[in-house]
Amino acid sequence: MSEWIDRARLLAEGSVAVAGGEEVLEGHAPPILEGDGMRGLLAPMVAAVAWAGAVFREMVTGPVDPLALFMRLFAIGLTVRALFLLGGLVSRLRLALSARRARLVLTRDGLYARLPHGETAMPRPEILAATERGSWQGRSGRRFAPVYVVGSSEAPLFVELPPIFEDTPGILAERIMRWLGPREGDEAPVFPEPKGLASKTYDDAANGIKEPGVLVVKHGDRWLRRGPYASVLLAAAVIDGWLRAPTELHDALGPWPVIGAAALAVIVPIGWVLFSRREIAPRRGVAMVITPAELLLRTRAGVLRTRWQRLLRTTIDEKNAWSVLEGFHRARALVLKRREDEPIRYDEAFLGVPAEVAQVLIDAYRRGVLPIER
Repeated sequence: MSEWIDRARLLAEGSVAVAGGEEVLEGHAPPILEGDGMRGLLAPMVAAVAWAGAVFREMVTGPVDPLALFMRLFAIGLTVRALFLLGGLVSRLRLALSARRARLVLTRDGLYARLPHGETAMPRPEILAATERGSWQGRSGRRFAPVYVVGSSEAPLFVELPPIFEDTPGILAERIMRWLGPREGDEAPVFPEPKGLASKTYDDAANGIKEPGVLVVKHGDRWLRRGPYASVLLAAAVIDGWLRAPTELHDALGPWPVIGAAALAVIVPIGWVLFSRREIAPRRGVAMVITPAELLLRTRAGVLRTRWQRLLRTTIDEKNAWSVLEGFHRARALVLKRREDEPIRYDEAFLGVPAEVAQVLIDAYRRGVLPIER
C-alpha cells in the first residue's frame, strides 16, 4: 500500500497534524428531506388515502366494479412507489447517522475518503475532474446529490462522494478542483489514426484485450427499471378483487381470472426483458469503447465510430418521464454533437457510469488530456 494512503488514514483518524498542502474535511448530516426524502415521508400517507378511496368504492359497488378495480390498481401503484421512496429515506437516515465518522483527505499525492460503506483512494495524477450530479439549472442550495471524482483508468473509474462534505455538492466539487489544479490538453491536439477494424477493436476491448490508452465503459442495468411492470400491478389488483368477491361469483367465474392475471403478470415483463436483451446483446456488456483515436459504440447495425476531430461537444439532456418503479422523474441522456452529422443520444439507463462521468471522460479524450503518458 502506498505511503501516502497510510498517512491519509492517520490524518483521517486525527493521529497526526495536518501539514501544508493537506486538507481534512469532516462529514456532517446531509439534507435528508430534500427532494425524494420529503416525497418518501409523504408517499405512505398518499397511498393510505388512495386505499381508503378504493375500499370505500368497493363497499358501495363491490370488488368487480371497473372503477373500483382502477382505484385498487392506483393504490397498489402508489404503495409500491412509497416502498421504494421509504427505502431511499431509510438509506439517507443511515448515512446521516454515520456521517460524523466520515472523512475526506486531500494530500499532495492523492484523494482518500473514509465513507460509511468503506474507504477509497485515488492518486492525484490519475484524477481528471470532480463534478456534481445534475443540470446547472438545478444546482442551487443544499441538495442531496453526489459528487463524482473522475479518474483516468478503470481502477477505479470514478469515486462517488455522498453529500456529507461541505455545505453543497457544488462547493465540494470546486474545492476538489482547486486542490487538483487545471487539467488542460494541447490547444490543437493531434490524434492518432485508428488501429485496425473498429469491430475488432470493440470485440477485443469487450474480451479484456486493450491497447494502451483505451478505456471501456461497461453497460448498465438501470434500463430494467423502466419495464412494463404496470401489468404486474394490474394482475395484483385483479387477484385481490377476485379473492374478496362473493362465493357465488367464484363459482360462476372459476379460477380463470386468477390464471389470466398471473399469466399477464409473468408474460408481459419477461417478454419485454427478452426483447430488450436481444436489442442490447450485440454490445456484449459494453456501453462504449474510448480509444486515443475515436469513440466506438455498437448497435444492431454494427459499430458506430466517431473520430475526435468530428466531435464538437457533449451535453446531458433531461426530460420528464414516468415509470412504475420511479414515478415521475427526469430521464437523462448523454448527447454527442458531431460535425456535419446527426447527434448521438445515449440514455443514461444503459450506461454503467453516471452521465457526468462519461461526459468528463469523453471531453478529456476530445481535448487531448487523455490518454495520460505514463
